[in-house]
Amino acid sequence: MSGLIYCREPEVTEPYYAKETGLSLYSAEELSYYIVNYVLLLPEDFIGERLYRFLGHQLGLAELEGRLRRFMSQGADMYQGLFVLVSELRYYNEEELLQFKQKLDGLKHAGPLELLKQRGDFFLDVGQYGNAIHTYDRILREPSQDEKFLAGVWHNRGVACAQLWQYQEAMECLVRAWRTLSLDSIAREIFVLYWMKPDLLIIPEEVKASVRGETQYRWKEELDAFQKNAAYMGKAEEIAQAFSKDVIRRREAVNSLIREWKQEYREMAG
Repeated sequence: MSGLIYCREPEVTEPYYAKETGLSLYSAEELSYYIVNYVLLLPEDFIGERLYRFLGHQLGLAELEGRLRRFMSQGADMYQGLFVLVSELRYYNEEELLQFKQKLDGLKHAGPLELLKQRGDFFLDVGQYGNAIHTYDRILREPSQDEKFLAGVWHNRGVACAQLWQYQEAMECLVRAWRTLSLDSIAREIFVLYWMKPDLLIIPEEVKASVRGETQYRWKEELDAFQKNAAYMGKAEEIAQAFSKDVIRRREAVNSLIREWKQEYREMAG
């Protein structure tokens, strides 16, 4: 898993090993960055003896260790403790800390299935597609009365499957999501998936009937243009990333990608 920044030469004899990602943390800056960016993966017992020892014995922050111990012993929950810790490490500015607090508040008030979905979405965003599918499957095994929520899970599971070339499974997931949400954006994904593997996949008649022929033609032209541009400019990976976004963010990602290509062309053309 990528994304962790390295700030300085290791100064500790025993780094903090983050089991959930396999990363080793060597500094207060790395610890702070890890908490903020990987908060969805932190176990419930993250603030415990192992973390306390790392703060006091390895980072030389005995005073902070003591304050955090006292704070947690007074009944604070993990999210409150994380905010105190990140604030005291002083790696982030006030605006960034406010954003982190808002994120923590959202996590604190989310239900268990919503938390699982956010974790699955995190895996999807960072390209951990197998972990994303595993997380979505945990949600789908639980009873839920919210059909739209489940449809969102099916949709993102389908995106993850497509990234792993599990095209038939991806099609099944996307169709299930479309039958509940009836979104044109999902219908478009179904068509795109079919055009990628027309010898393997079938578009359900109900999906075909929901999309006008001229719209299908336009989508196909857009896909062809994307593929040609990717082949010419080496952007295949960027296309995959754009199409892996969720329903809400996909259009923004694709439009941003197109703008970047246009700017690159202008620069090349002088």
